[in-house]
Amino acid sequence: MKKVLIIMLLGFSISNIIAQPSWKSKESSSNVKLALFHSTQTANFPTTESLEKGNWMYEISHRFIPSVNEGIESLYGFDGPARIRFALAYGITDNLMITFGRSNNMDNYDLQVKQKVLEINSPHIPSVISILGGIAINTGIPRNINRDKFDPDNMQIYLQGIFNIMILDKKIGIGVVTSYLYNSFIYSVEKQYTLTIGAYIQYYFNRTWSVWLESNSIAAGYQGRIRLDETGKSYNSLAIGFTIETGGHIFNIMVTNNSRLNSSQFIVGADRGENNDAWRLGFGIIRYF
Repeated sequence: MKKVLIIMLLGFSISNIIAQPSWKSKESSSNVKLALFHSTQTANFPTTESLEKGNWMYEISHRFIPSVNEGIESLYGFDGPARIRFALAYGITDNLMITFGRSNNMDNYDLQVKQKVLEINSPHIPSVISILGGIAINTGIPRNINRDKFDPDNMQIYLQGIFNIMILDKKIGIGVVTSYLYNSFIYSVEKQYTLTIGAYIQYYFNRTWSVWLESNSIAAGYQGRIRLDETGKSYNSLAIGFTIETGGHIFNIMVTNNSRLNSSQFIVGADRGENNDAWRLGFGIIRYF
């Protein structure tokens, strides 16, 4: 973990040198919505925030597969390979957004819709509830499987309930995400499901800098591999990192035991446990325009 902390501190210092003036989302003077977190998503979870009507968001995320513990020989994981996600989102209304994304892990495509359903504008503990529903399809089917890439058995459906609050004068954001995934392992004869309970906490030093911690625990259902070439069970997910907001971008830099990115894969659990060889580096860039 000492190596991990050194790398994160180095990244923190470099980013501080190159940081641009902080970006602030525009607010309509006629109808200011309750906004808690600074982004529509954390590194791995959705928040209750939504894009304003007509606005766009672009995401690119990497999770390096080699462990940080491999040391300088693999440049602490930067030599790769890496799992990558690209996504594009659009604000249909101020409370409703749609996102289309792709991960190179099994060529997984997903389409999801998030709706803000309740705001409690308390002066002490403001809170918001949103729901998210999505559908995914895995098109990277092995050649030895007699199945078309667009076969219905390759599809997965997931639903997430999101609850966010802010405390200490909007310095600390707390989120709870309950997730349900149908068809967790697409090669199973009988359809599997996975139910997880996730949580995250983020501390904002100012508009530019924040630190955060995320976890996702499997509560019930399938807890295993998502690919035929994987062995063993999945594990509860854990990630810790920091965020930089600058020039219209949000940068997330982290260490995590889960290299899976798209929601239908992340929900199943981490592909490694929480030992010294589990931790790998990851980052994400979000751009709003």
